[in-house]
Amino acid sequence: MTRFAALRSVRELRACTDAEISSLLKYADEVDVLAGDVVAQGGRRCAAFVVVLQGTLQAGSCPLPPGESFGWDAMWERSANPTTVVADSDSRLLVMSHAQFRAVKGLVPTEVTRPGDLRVLAPA
Repeated sequence: MTRFAALRSVRELRACTDAEISSLLKYADEVDVLAGDVVAQGGRRCAAFVVVLQGTLQAGSCPLPPGESFGWDAMWERSANPTTVVADSDSRLLVMSHAQFRAVKGLVPTEVTRPGDLRVLAPA
């Protein structure tokens, strides 16, 4: 999966144009992790928004194959990871730190309806 395709697959970025998605690429780093590595620790403050490029992660009982992401709500709210995420296989990830994630916040209009429930609004 390409970096562009990975960001395009993020549900919360659905309303972004291709140009906007392209502009975010410079804010994302590629990271390799080994099978068994803990990518996010449940209950600890979220440090990164992650999109799977290659391999599979396990978030609690949910597998995260290429194109899936985690950490959106926790990054947006600067809160704790809801669950521990572990690499099921050697994987390649697209990662954004808090500083990098600010670029996303500048593009995505949201309405908070209740804590943890962000809804993306289509541009007017």
